[in-house]
Amino acid sequence: MGQAKESNIVLKGIGISHGKVGGKLRFFKRRSATQLSKRSAFPSDPTLEKERLTEAIQATKEQIEHLHQQTLLKIGKKEAEIFEIHAMLLEDEDFTDTLYAELSTQQSAEAAVKNASEQYAQMLSRLDDPYLAARAADIRDIAVRLQKNLSGERDEPLIQDSVPYILVADDLAPSETVSLQKDMILGFVTFGGTPNSHTSILARAMGIPALVGVGEIDNRFDSSYAILDAAQGSLTIAPDETKLSEFQKALEKENEIAREHDRYLRTLINKKAVTRSGRKILIYANVGDESEADSAILNGADGIGLLRSEFLYLSLDRYPTEDELLEAYEAIQSKMQGKRIIIRTLDIGADKKVSYFDLPEEINPALGFRAVRICLKREDLFKTQLRAILRASASGSVSVMIPMIISVEEVRRCRYLLEECKKELLREGKSFDPKIEFGIMIETPAAAIMSEELAAEVDFFSVGTNDLTQYTLAADRQNPFVANLGEKNSEPVMRLIEHAANAIHAHGGWIGICGEMAADLRLTQRFANMGIDELSVSPPYLLGVREKVTECK
Repeated sequence: MGQAKESNIVLKGIGISHGKVGGKLRFFKRRSATQLSKRSAFPSDPTLEKERLTEAIQATKEQIEHLHQQTLLKIGKKEAEIFEIHAMLLEDEDFTDTLYAELSTQQSAEAAVKNASEQYAQMLSRLDDPYLAARAADIRDIAVRLQKNLSGERDEPLIQDSVPYILVADDLAPSETVSLQKDMILGFVTFGGTPNSHTSILARAMGIPALVGVGEIDNRFDSSYAILDAAQGSLTIAPDETKLSEFQKALEKENEIAREHDRYLRTLINKKAVTRSGRKILIYANVGDESEADSAILNGADGIGLLRSEFLYLSLDRYPTEDELLEAYEAIQSKMQGKRIIIRTLDIGADKKVSYFDLPEEINPALGFRAVRICLKREDLFKTQLRAILRASASGSVSVMIPMIISVEEVRRCRYLLEECKKELLREGKSFDPKIEFGIMIETPAAAIMSEELAAEVDFFSVGTNDLTQYTLAADRQNPFVANLGEKNSEPVMRLIEHAANAIHAHGGWIGICGEMAADLRLTQRFANMGIDELSVSPPYLLGVREKVTECK
C-alpha cells in the first residue's frame, strides 16, 4: 500500500495583517549577505577594494533613494520613511567606519560587508526593545544590497510564476517587500520576523495578508495548496475537502462584510461628519500633488487641510516661478470644486533636501535651517510663494499657513511680508482675496506653549503632530533607535494640543490636526472632546475618519 498523503498540516505564527487567502506555496531562498562572491577573501590590492566598497555604498544609497520615492508614490509617506532610516543607517559613521576598518585587515570588500553587517545585526537583535531588535533585518537588507552591488547582480522578481501564489521565505527584507508584484502575491509567510519589523509595517500598508514567526517549513511543500489565515495566525497546508469548504464559506462571508462596510463608507461621501452630541468636524485631506487631489475628491474630502507647496520645488532642478506655482495651485483648485485649500508655505530642509537651494550641511538639520527660517532669510523666495498663493485666492477659497513657527516675532514678520505682497499686487492690478485666512502650524513645543500669544495674531492653528511629537519627546522620528518612542508616549503631545485648542478658541479662531495622529482612530474621541474643528489625513483614510467621528459622543 502507498503511504497516505499528508493533509491539514497546521502551522501557527503571528498574523501581521488581516485577510484569508488560499493558493499554492512557492519557496524563495535568497543569496545571503554573508555568502561571499568568488573573489579572494584576502585581495592583493587594498586600494582597489576600498574603491569597490565606496562605489557599492554610493550605488546602494541611490537605490535606497529610488525605493523611497517609489514607496512614497505607491504606498505612503510613513512607509517611505522606512527607507529614509535605511539611508541613515548606511550613513552612520560607526557602521561605515567598521566597514572600512575591516578592509584594513586585508579583507575583500565582500568580507568587510559580511563582518560589519553581522556585528551590527547581532548587536541589535540581542537588545530587549523589540523595535530596536527588529532593526537587525534592516541592516541585513542593506548588506544584501551592498553585496549585490559588489557582485554586479541585478534585482529580479523573487519568484517567476504565471499564477498568483503564497510566498514562503526565511524572512523578507523591506526592499523585497515593497518590490513584491501585488498582482502575483496572494500573501506571504516567513519562518522568522516580528510584528514590529519594517517588513510587517509595509505588509499592513500594502494590504498583503501575512504570517511571521512560523518556524522553518520543509520545502517539500513547494507548490502545495495552502490556506493562510492572518487573523487566526495560521497556515494550513494541504487542506482536505472539509477544510476547503469551511475556508470558502468563511471567505465569502468576510468578503460580503467588507463589501457591505465599503458600501456604507461610500454613503458617507459628502455628508457632514457630526458627533452624536451634534459637534461638526471637518474632514480634510493632506495633499502633495494633483493625483492626491483626485483621490481626496473621490473619498469625499471637505477640503484640503495641508497642500504641501514644496512638491514643485522637489520636482524641478531650479526655483519655480510665481506663475508656475499659481498654475499648480489653480490646477488643484479646479479639482477641489471650490472647497477650501490650505496652502503651507515651503517646508524645505531637515529630511527634504533640494540641491539647488545650496543649504549648509548641518549636524542636526531637523533642528536647523528649515521651513520659515529659510523663507525669512530669503525674502524673495518667500514673497514668490505668498504672491502665488494670494493670486490663487482670487479664484477660490484659499488659506495660507506658515510652518515651523516658534515666536510671535516670526508671525508678525510673515504677516508684514504678506501685506507687502498685497500692496504689490494691487499696484499691478492683480486680483486676490484681501481677507485671505492666515494660519500657522503648531509643530514645536515653543509654539504650543506660546499659543495664547500666537492665537491673537492668526486666524487658525494646524497641528503638525509628527514634528510636535519628535520635538516634545526629543526623539528623531527617522532615528531607528528612538523612533518608536512617539507611539508609546502621546500624552505630553496631547496636552500641548489641548492647550493650543483652548487658546485659539478663546480668540475666536479654529484648530485642525494635520499630522499622523489625525488618522489614529483611537484618538478621535479625545480630539472631539478638545473641540478640534478639523482633521486632515491622507486620502485613503478620509472615510474611515469620517465614520469614526459619527460614532463619537
